[in-house]
Amino acid sequence: MNRSNVTYMKISEKTGLSVSTVSRALKQPHLVKHATLKIIYRAIEELGGTLPDAVAPMTHDMRILAIVPVFNNPFYTDIVLGIQDAANQNGCQLLIVNETLSKFNIHQIINFISQSNISGVVIMQKLEIDVLDQLKLRTPLVQCSEFNEVNDISYITIDNLEATRKMLRYILNAGRKQIALVNSDPARYTYAKLRLQGYCETLEQAGITVNPLHIVTVPDGNFSTAVSAISALLKTASPPDAIFCASDIMAAAALRACALEGFRVPQDIMVAGFDNIDISVMTTPNITTINQPRHDMGFMACTQLLSMIADPTKLPQRFILDTELIIRESTDF
Repeated sequence: MNRSNVTYMKISEKTGLSVSTVSRALKQPHLVKHATLKIIYRAIEELGGTLPDAVAPMTHDMRILAIVPVFNNPFYTDIVLGIQDAANQNGCQLLIVNETLSKFNIHQIINFISQSNISGVVIMQKLEIDVLDQLKLRTPLVQCSEFNEVNDISYITIDNLEATRKMLRYILNAGRKQIALVNSDPARYTYAKLRLQGYCETLEQAGITVNPLHIVTVPDGNFSTAVSAISALLKTASPPDAIFCASDIMAAAALRACALEGFRVPQDIMVAGFDNIDISVMTTPNITTINQPRHDMGFMACTQLLSMIADPTKLPQRFILDTELIIRESTDF
């Protein structure tokens, strides 16, 4: 049987269990219900293998580094927890650095990696090609969530195009036609570029002409900046009847802007977000959103990194995970 073809991801897809549950079952079976173990073992057998791709035994001295670009953004919390869980299960130390990498500080980071005896790095931002090249020459590297598409480096992310189409189709089916997009900078972020693409394609497929005035860019994704930008949109002669935001933070800003400008949500304007972070259930109304499997992304990024450290000849792999539409009060009435 071909052991190398049976991976955590394949078992997860076949069983419907999370990647972290599969890993825990195979490494710490005493922590998992017997019924769950039977499902996983049966899947392995049906996939024609004996074990999933395993990471070579690690020592407690091995260190991996997670570089978080915006530490106070709650989006990254579950990703880091996923990385931490995978590191713990493999007996590794995890170091976390809050830093936005650029050509101005890459040498400082590389020196830190060398001096701190770092064995591999998980990054969560899109790096410029020259910066990425410098980093990958010095350490095993995995991109998580955000990524640069043109480099031959492993990454774990979501299907941003399909997630956007899923949300837009739902809003269109609710009868809304004048749908605005509040997005981050598509020139800077891969996810923003893909969500803009999905937005435009879905409207065009529905026979709706994209209105450039209904595309609002909030480069930093800041709440206050988004409130101002969305308020300006709502004051135009043709305000939208729905607002799809590229993050839950900006969706919360849309709720605030609607309240300031006298629009009811969802009766006058539907509001939807993206990420399913805690703020989406802290607002009134609660925010319809797209759930990203952030913990699984982090867990898989760490597992992939450890696999690369164990086998430097391992070819880069790219994992694109599914998302889930979460319908709440901001679109449902």
